[in-house]
Amino acid sequence: MNFPKRSAQARLLFFFALFLALTTAWQAQAQTGTVTGSLVEQSNGQPVPFANVVLLRAQDSTFISGAQTTETGTFAIENVAFGAYTLRATILGYRPVRRPVTLSAGSPTVALGPVRLGSTTTRLKEVVVQGERAILTDNLDKKVIDVSKDLTTTGGSAVDVLQNVPSVTVDQSGSVSLRGSGNVTIFVDGKPTGAAGGGRSAVLDQIPASSIQSIEVVTNPSSRYDAEGTAGVINIILKKERKDGVNGLATVNAGTKDKYNTSLSLNARKGKFNMFGSYDFRRDRRTGFGSSFQTSTFLDNNNQQRTRLLDQNEISLDYRTSHAGRFGVDYAITDYQTLTLSVQPRFNRGQEAENQATRQSAPGNEQLPVGSSFNLNANENGSNRSTDYAIDYRRTWDKQARRELTANVVYTPIRSENEIISNRISYDDAPFVQQRQRFDNAIDQASAQIDYVHPFGEKGRLEGGFKSVLRQFDADYQFFDALALNDLLSNRFRYEEYIQAGYATYANATGKWSYQAGLRLEQTNTEGRQFATTQDTTFTRNYLNLFPSAVLAYDLTKDQRVQVSYSRRLNRPGVNQLNPFIDRSEPLDTRSGNPGLRPEYINSLELGFQKFFGQSSSFTTTAFYRQTNNSVQRFRQLGFNEQLQAPSTNTTLLNLARGTAYGLELVGSGSITSFWKVNANLSGFRNIIEGSAPGTDIDNRNFTYTGRLNNNFTVTKKLDIQFSANYRSAAVTAQGRRGEFFFTEFAAKQNVLKDKGSITLRVSDVFNTLRFNFDSFGPGFESVSRNKRETRVAFLGFTYRFGGAQQPERRRRGDQPQQGPEDPTEGGID
Repeated sequence: MNFPKRSAQARLLFFFALFLALTTAWQAQAQTGTVTGSLVEQSNGQPVPFANVVLLRAQDSTFISGAQTTETGTFAIENVAFGAYTLRATILGYRPVRRPVTLSAGSPTVALGPVRLGSTTTRLKEVVVQGERAILTDNLDKKVIDVSKDLTTTGGSAVDVLQNVPSVTVDQSGSVSLRGSGNVTIFVDGKPTGAAGGGRSAVLDQIPASSIQSIEVVTNPSSRYDAEGTAGVINIILKKERKDGVNGLATVNAGTKDKYNTSLSLNARKGKFNMFGSYDFRRDRRTGFGSSFQTSTFLDNNNQQRTRLLDQNEISLDYRTSHAGRFGVDYAITDYQTLTLSVQPRFNRGQEAENQATRQSAPGNEQLPVGSSFNLNANENGSNRSTDYAIDYRRTWDKQARRELTANVVYTPIRSENEIISNRISYDDAPFVQQRQRFDNAIDQASAQIDYVHPFGEKGRLEGGFKSVLRQFDADYQFFDALALNDLLSNRFRYEEYIQAGYATYANATGKWSYQAGLRLEQTNTEGRQFATTQDTTFTRNYLNLFPSAVLAYDLTKDQRVQVSYSRRLNRPGVNQLNPFIDRSEPLDTRSGNPGLRPEYINSLELGFQKFFGQSSSFTTTAFYRQTNNSVQRFRQLGFNEQLQAPSTNTTLLNLARGTAYGLELVGSGSITSFWKVNANLSGFRNIIEGSAPGTDIDNRNFTYTGRLNNNFTVTKKLDIQFSANYRSAAVTAQGRRGEFFFTEFAAKQNVLKDKGSITLRVSDVFNTLRFNFDSFGPGFESVSRNKRETRVAFLGFTYRFGGAQQPERRRRGDQPQQGPEDPTEGGID
């Protein structure tokens, strides 16, 4: 492949512009200084986090600038004009302190060191409350959901965590949808994982819920994010230990019907080095059953109309075993520079046995061909192994990291092998048929990215960066009749995708207004080739796109805000969607890709309102509108299998529709009583799919809504109980309708061993109501499918913390709770 190269003149102009911008910014800051320090308790020297620190002009006490202390009690106030000031530090429960500060050309930086605060309260032994993070923090361009205390995910994986996140739904195969769209980009700690192109559900199943701190949901991403993903971005933030010494967390869970998982995480920090590692093992056994009924109407060879009824029932038993690790080291090159090396290996092995009974009939007892009804036994064995190799560099110029340079390189090789052996036994005199299918896939993905953030004034910032992504796929499919390779039904497909991107965004605030605007440029080059006996096909597709984004917010009061945002995005066809090979392994239901697919383009608009009630309650409502052009939809057509003398269907993908979705989302959290806390979300939207396809016009629409209610009860100081309910109504597709589903979950946690350990009990899908149903229709056919997977599972687990990784201490009344993730500058993508 030949890809366009940036000209030397363009590179020279870019670096000159960057140098000019940095020089101008440095000169603008030449007459300003910085004040740094830390706040500690007077009695024991412990840091005081989340205190307010402000600078007041010495002569008239006019407010100049301010900051909030970090978790370690440190603060930094930068870009302050030279002059004389008074520093004032305040937090509820402590006496305010004042310190004189003078900034000048001879002393542009003032380091105050530890500033001690004396307590104004008397601690009463029986008057204690638990300091907790806000469950949901709504930032300018993303929602951050703290899931670290969600008991209903005990013993689960990232899939279980995402089921409890507002606006997110997960189906029985582990596929994630956001506001009804399955085209979601998923990151882990702000970086792509093996999920990209390697099967998201397989990777998410290998991330234990116990290792997840929070989930970032970005429904209208800024230009800093990849443009990929119709619905937006979901970023999974893993827990991080920042205490000195050796800390660790060990968890073991046992579930009903042969389900086990265990994990161990260790962290050792000393001086400039921080070493971390974790291992997770999971074994899962699931049963399932399903049924489908299809009515087909067609013309036979004599041009006579015929009707066929196809009835299929199946049962399955699925075993999954996985091993996942995460190992790395952080090295503080200086106080402001950090280098991180990490490796995350994963190995997943699966076994599945399936029995399917297929019976065909016709009205009027019409005689059917021999072999048209049969029993199919299939056994599948497969493995998937992948590893993320990552290098991260971070450079800051101040404690608050408002000026920051980051760079990272990630390489992920993925290898998978799957084999299916099936035996077809007819109910009449047709001969026994044995088939074997083998899938060997090799995926290599590499990305490199650099981002720079430069502050302007007190609240402004300009950021920009570049990213390059290379993905290579090699899918080898072999079909065997008995032991003989069938070249006509075998196929090999190679595909390469190369993406180069650059972006710039600017954000600032003035008075009650805050805003952010950006532009992203992406060049995509693709090439695919199919190697098959029946057809050898090569295709290329190259396109250049601009993706603008903007956010405007207004603070109505100190605890109310309204904001509007816009973004343009795209959804690139995946490798399996583009592979033109026709899979005939199931003769009555064939499948094929479409190399002519074009990307989907999405315009998204949101209007939101936030209201905070104190420090623990909030209400957010968001009205959204999303338009999708060149919408990619599955299209199923009726055909006829001459060998079996029976109607068959082929499913492919087409750019056949225009999609529109608009609706309203409500999220609220608060305390009903001192021991009962509730958080709830409700989303309702109108989904419209309209267009044309071969032989039919498409106009399918309905109103869909989802809801979740989560109740947390603090029964005693050491016993917590949680109960939640989830519901999603039916949703439409181009040729069908996905049925509604409802499920409930229960969990309880008892702290033991002086809060170093905890015993948990979790029951998922308490009433066994979770089912996945689908109705589809098209020219000449109608079908109904019903599926039920084993979802009611009870887990009993034990967790033990050692070293410094203990539960947060009970805080004094009046201490301020933490807001948002542990450190918004680590792992997250702002």
